[in-house]
This record gives sequence, structure tokens and C-alpha cells, in this order.
Amino acid sequence: MAVVVSSTGDGMFLTAFPLLAAMLTRDPVLIAGVTISTRLPWLLFSLVTGAIADRMDRRKLMIGADLLRVIIVGLLAAAIITDVVNIWQLFICAFLLGVCETLHVNAAQGIIPAIVQPADLLSANARFVSGQIVSAQFIGPPLGVALFSISTSLPFVVDAVSFAGSAAIIATVPDKHGVEKPETRFRDDIIEGLRFTIGNKPLLRLTEIMAFINFFYFAAISLLVLYNVDILGGNKTTFMALSVGAASGTVMSRFYIKRSTARFGVTNTMLISMWLWALATVGLAATSNALVAIGTMVILGFGTGLWITLNTTLRQQLTPTRLLGRMNAASRMISWGVVPFGAAFGGIAARILGLRGPFILSAASMVLCALFGARLLRPIKSAVAVLEAN
Repeated sequence: MAVVVSSTGDGMFLTAFPLLAAMLTRDPVLIAGVTISTRLPWLLFSLVTGAIADRMDRRKLMIGADLLRVIIVGLLAAAIITDVVNIWQLFICAFLLGVCETLHVNAAQGIIPAIVQPADLLSANARFVSGQIVSAQFIGPPLGVALFSISTSLPFVVDAVSFAGSAAIIATVPDKHGVEKPETRFRDDIIEGLRFTIGNKPLLRLTEIMAFINFFYFAAISLLVLYNVDILGGNKTTFMALSVGAASGTVMSRFYIKRSTARFGVTNTMLISMWLWALATVGLAATSNALVAIGTMVILGFGTGLWITLNTTLRQQLTPTRLLGRMNAASRMISWGVVPFGAAFGGIAARILGLRGPFILSAASMVLCALFGARLLRPIKSAVAVLEAN
């Protein structure tokens, strides 16, 4: 429930933040700067917040992160209301929210295996992902557009309220965070988590794949607000529909994931995800039709839903509870830490090649990944065989 409440606010941010940025500038590099600012903390602070998540009560850490986000978004809303907001304030706000996100996500990923049975982990992660997506991309985006149309500051005010509500709900979660009292130094904890993630071939390969995907995906998606207007000829409603399309695909994937893994296996289902990404990004790169673009976003979301659920479950199954926070931190430092560079690459590519350029490059990278997908997934296939044997 806390995820639904908080993610609804995130969904409003998903549409309101880019719309606000597009009001302040039309420069693709500066627009991409919002994504850069949001994801840069994963490169800079993920290892630290992951180690903290393995040392402290994860429930309290999530509450603290939510309360900090209340303050940050509240201050942004105040800047909008007083008409002093500028693009640099958006960068600062996005960066600080990203720092809080690293703490919240690392703690949340560690809580799930501690409060559900191992046999229920796949279903729990599927519910977690779909619940997050429904609220963040079904409920939040249209609400964000509607509130933005009424008042530019309103979605940010409501977002602050949603974070406060999330903190209140998390406070009711049983104190089963699964953290053992550490007897090592903080620096040693960080090194241990990094070594474990890099030294585990399946975990490392999952991280490498996501780093490659995220770099080129965000090179294009960070410019979606400009793509919507300049290529699709869309408006706020069209922009919202693109997010809702991706969300609907992700939600639908929840109802097929068990059937798919039972019939094709875990790694073949992950390979299907890669081909769905390839098909969707080729469609985005080629079309100028809004309806076609929305349809490709549904396909993209379906592939993402399959991948996220399986990726999350595998990483949890391959990692001892005491290392979950640090493993997630190390993995995301790499796989999400490349996002700022991908977004910057996309902004520069758009300046040089035109706005469609980053989408073409993204499509080419996804096709390449799918073509070599079976080979890339070999270490993961071996790990799945061991897990199923046990």
C-alpha cells in the first residue's frame, strides 16, 4: 500500500516534471539534464546507502527517505508558487530526490525477502512491480497532467502529500527487516558488497545487460517530452498516454509471467523481453504517428515487466539476506549509474543528428542486444538450473 501511495506521487512527477522543464527550456541537453540529475546519485551514493540499508532498520530508513522527499518537493512547489523556479532548481531537486531514492529502493528491495516466504518471492515481486507501475504510470500521469493544467504547482504539492502518506503506511509494517547487527567497519561492508556482486557471474551479467540497456534506453526516453511534441505532434494528453501505454504493458505482463516461465523457462522469458524491447524501440524510431507510438510503448512496458520481475527475483535468490542492500546498491550503481551518461549522450546526439537520432541509436542497440541475447544469458541460465535443482 505504501508503494501505491508513494508511486502515485511519482507518477504525477513523471508527467509534471518534464512538462515543467519544457516550459523553462527547449534545449534537448538541458531537458536531458533532468534525467541526469535524477540518476546521478545512483553512481555517487548507491554503495553508501546500500551499506546503510544492511546496517540499520530498513523500515525506518524508508520512512526517513519519504519524509526528506516531502521537504524537497514542498520547497519546489513553493518556488513555483512564488514564480522563482528555474531549470537549475529542477536539477537540484531531481538530484536530491535521487539521493533519497537510492536509500528508499535499497532498503525496500531488502525488506521483501524478509517478509515473504521463498516460494512466494516471484509472486510478491510481480505484485510489487505491477502495483508500483499501476500507481506510477496509470493513476499518477493523468492525475499529474490534470493537476498541472489547473495549476503548475499543484502536482508537486500533492506529490509531497503522497510521500507523507507513504511514510505513515510504512510505519505500520512489521519490524522484520532481516538485518543482522554488523561487526565490521562501514568501509569493509561496502567493499564486501561490491566484491560479492562483481564476483558472482550471474549477478554481474544481469548488471552488465541492464547497464547497456539503460544507457541507450534513457538516451532516447529522457527526450520523450520533446519527441511527443516535435515528432508526434502531440500534446499533454498524448504525453500522458505514452506513459499509460507503457504501464498497461507492464501490468499485463504480471498475468503471463508464471505461464511464460513454466512453458519457456526463466532465461528464455528474459530473451523474449529483449526482443520485445527491440521491436518497440524500432517502432518508436520509425513512426511519426501518435497511436503507433503508444502501441509500441505497450510492447515496451510488457517486456520491461517480465524483465524487472525476473531480474529482481533472481538477484534476491542469489544473495544472502545480510547482503541484499549492498548487492542492490552495487548492481544499481553500475546499471543505473550509466543513466546520466546515456541521457547526456542522447541530448548531444539530438543536437547533432536531430531529435529522432537518439531513438534510432536506441533501437539499434536493443536489436543488437536481442541478437546476442542467448549468449549473454548463459551464466544466468546456469544459475537458474542450480536454483531449480535445489
